[in-house]
Amino acid sequence: MRRALVIQLARLGDLVQTIPAITALNESHADWEIDLLCPAQLAELGRLLPGVSDVVSWDGAAWHRRAARAEAEVRPEHIAEAETELRAMTDTLYDQAFVLNQHPRAIMAGALLARENIGAITGGPLDQTLSPWAMYVRNVATGKQDNRIHLADAFCGMCGMSPPKRTISIQVPETTLPTDLDPIGQSDGPWIAVLIGAGDPERLVPIAAWERMITECLEGLPASRIVLVGDQHEQERAQCIQESLPPSLLGRVWDTAGRLSLIQLAGLLTRCRIVIGADTGPLHLAAAVGTRVIGWYFARARVHDTGPYGSNHWVWQVERGERERMAVIQPSRWPIAETVALLRGHSPVTVTEWSLWESHRDHWGAYYAEAGHEPVEPIQRAQVWRQLQPSSVS
Repeated sequence: MRRALVIQLARLGDLVQTIPAITALNESHADWEIDLLCPAQLAELGRLLPGVSDVVSWDGAAWHRRAARAEAEVRPEHIAEAETELRAMTDTLYDQAFVLNQHPRAIMAGALLARENIGAITGGPLDQTLSPWAMYVRNVATGKQDNRIHLADAFCGMCGMSPPKRTISIQVPETTLPTDLDPIGQSDGPWIAVLIGAGDPERLVPIAAWERMITECLEGLPASRIVLVGDQHEQERAQCIQESLPPSLLGRVWDTAGRLSLIQLAGLLTRCRIVIGADTGPLHLAAAVGTRVIGWYFARARVHDTGPYGSNHWVWQVERGERERMAVIQPSRWPIAETVALLRGHSPVTVTEWSLWESHRDHWGAYYAEAGHEPVEPIQRAQVWRQLQPSSVS
C-alpha cells in the first residue's frame, strides 16, 4: 500500500478547504493510505477530515523559535536539529508528499518526509521554482490575475487532481457542550450562529453592526435564537454586543465565546440552521460540517477565491473597482436588513456597496454566480484548467 502525506500548515480555513483535495486523492487512489500534516492545535479536527488515515502534528511555536535562532546565526546544529525532529514524525518515509503551502517550512517537511514531492514547487527544496498551480495561486493572491477558481479546487490542481465528483462533509462525533449550552439547537425555530470575531483584525465586523443585525433578526424572526461564536479573545466583544441589546431580547441570545474546543465548535455549528460571519475559519468550518452560511466579505476577502465551499451558500461581497482589487475595503454600511430578508426567505434585493452571490458546484469545482442570474459557470474556469492541467480535460 502506498502512503501519501498531505501537508497543510496554514490556519483553520485553509485546513477545511483541503477536504476536496483529499477527497480527490481518495477517489483516484482508493488503495492509498493518506495522512495529514497540520498544526498541532488543529490536529484533533484534522483527524475528522474525511479520507484522512492519520494526522501528524506540527509544533508551529517550536519551529518559530528555531527559525528565530537561525535568523540570528545559521549554525549546522540548527539544521541537524530540524532534520532530526522532522524525521521523528514518522517511522518510514512516505511515498509522496502533497505540499499545499509555499512556505519554506512546508517545502522542507515534504522533502524530508517523502520520497517524491508534488504541489508547491517543481524542483527540489533548494530550487523552489513554483509549480504552475502554485504560481497561479500566488498571482491571484497578489492581485496580478483575475480569478474564478476556488482556492480549494486550486489545492486539487496542486495535487495533480481534478476537483472531486462530490463534496463530503465532516462527520462530527457526538459532542458534549457545557451544561448551560446544551439546549442550543434543541428547540423549534431557527438557531442562527453569528461569528463575532475574525483571525485578521481588518475583517472584524463592528460591534454596532452585529448589534443591529441581531436585533433586527430577533425582531423579524420571532422564533429565532442567536448563538454568539468566538474564541477567548472575543469574549469582551460578545459581552459588549449583549450589553447593547434590548433587555427583552437577551433571553434568546446564547454566548459561547471562548468556551468551546474545536470539536465542540464543530458540533455546535451542526446544531444551527445557518451561520453568519466574515471570511474566517469558523465560517468555512460551518460549510464543511454541512451547515448553510451567509458570508460578509470585505477588507481583502473575495468571494471567488475563498467563498464557502459547496452549494447553496450566500456571500455579500463589498464592491471594489479594478484598481481596488487588493485594497482593504471597509464598507460605510452593512447588509443587515438584506441579510435578515434572506433569513426570512424573501427574494434577494440589491444594496448599495454590496453584491450578493450564491454558491454552485460542477465538474470544475465550486463557483459563485450573482444572485438573480442563471448559475452559468464562468468560461475562464475551464480555460485555466486546460492551461494548467490538460490531463483534467476529458
